[in-house]
Amino acid sequence: MKRMRWVALGIAVALGVGSMAATAVAQSSSNEKPTATDVGITDKEIHIAVIADVDNAIAPNLFKASPDALAGFQKYINSKAGGGGLAGRKVVVDFYDSKLNPTETRNAEIKACENDVAAVGTSAVFLTSVDDMRNCKDQSGAVTGLPDIPFVSTAIVQQCSDESFPIAPPQIDCATKDQHPQTYYSNVARGIYYQQKFGKNLHGIYIFGNDSKSARDSSFASLGGLRDIGGTNQGIKSDADFNVSGSDPQSAYTPFVQQMKTSSSNYAQCTSSYPCTVNLRKEAALQGVTAKVWDCGVSCYDKQFIAAAGADAEGEYADTLFLPFYNKADLKANPMLANYVKYTGQDKIASFGVYAWAAAVAFRDAVNAQVKAGGVNSVTRKTIFEQLNKIHKFDADGIMAPIDLAGRKLSNCSVTNQVKNGQFVRVEPTKPGTFNCPANGVVTRKLDLLGSSS
Repeated sequence: MKRMRWVALGIAVALGVGSMAATAVAQSSSNEKPTATDVGITDKEIHIAVIADVDNAIAPNLFKASPDALAGFQKYINSKAGGGGLAGRKVVVDFYDSKLNPTETRNAEIKACENDVAAVGTSAVFLTSVDDMRNCKDQSGAVTGLPDIPFVSTAIVQQCSDESFPIAPPQIDCATKDQHPQTYYSNVARGIYYQQKFGKNLHGIYIFGNDSKSARDSSFASLGGLRDIGGTNQGIKSDADFNVSGSDPQSAYTPFVQQMKTSSSNYAQCTSSYPCTVNLRKEAALQGVTAKVWDCGVSCYDKQFIAAAGADAEGEYADTLFLPFYNKADLKANPMLANYVKYTGQDKIASFGVYAWAAAVAFRDAVNAQVKAGGVNSVTRKTIFEQLNKIHKFDADGIMAPIDLAGRKLSNCSVTNQVKNGQFVRVEPTKPGTFNCPANGVVTRKLDLLGSSS
């Protein structure tokens, strides 16, 4: 049960997600011959690690999309004209399966420290300490740390580490993590769209996964922010908040839907993984309950959601912080999105994979910037840290809603999709390749969520 709670936490954190892009292959003007410069960098190869929970009995293939995306990125970057790769070397991705296990997770960190110049697309629920990464020694024996560009970061020590650069920035303002209350940020772009379309009288139920306190708090800090658009309790008002376990059957949702009846709710949101929304929609259909807005985030942008919900998925909104990769017009509008689909493979593309791919693009940008500054043999862990700290406005060549990578600040942008006739259709904004970025798309909330342990 404890491990299942950590799985829920990992998924909750995962769901709560640049102008410095350079050419794919940056070379120094002196045409110097590459040499071995640091751990993971030989004269011919540059090794990066992807640590992810895949092989396990609790949630099989949980973050398989991360190594799948990195394998695709390796093929993509090495296929570029002029020899491909980065810094005059071929990119090699080393996958370490953390197996949803604390010991395997630590072993993966140690192996990455020994073999790779950086960790990219990290997706490990049990990475609850960054000591092994921070104590990592470079080729000279100096403690420089291991540059980390994670997707899933469940622990605040990783989210707020000055040696980690999360592609899905933390909701917490790291400067307030030791204060009471803390400051949290929430992307509410889709909520503003709902109010513009349906009016400001939207109200309904919010369902939070509660397999751990941390999972519940993470969802409340991020997706619960829609109730505070325009000020405290001025947004999509809550008729009732409910908690649910990931293992609860559809029957557990009966009182949730009954509450919608009692309150004449016109809005409902499940903040957990898509089976929560499947259960809610099926139970609502059973009781004959409808709503103006059936709301879901990135977890529902998955063809498996439509397959599981069937006809009951119709009308569901699925908001993403990346361009919708199921939309052919978006693939045509954005070459990098098309590359993600092409090189990862139609059968392996997934929402989680987009984040891992974006992490690889951030690594590319840092390496290319350093090559431009000092040549192909100036790339080391230390200089990668230096360049990552200079990347602020970052959008992975336009596929991601822009974030402040170095500042660890989330975006005010999103794309809202809706299930229509069994397919995902982008509805806000409708123009392919673009995001909805309202000026007030991020709300600031004071919440004391770190006062007690999970």
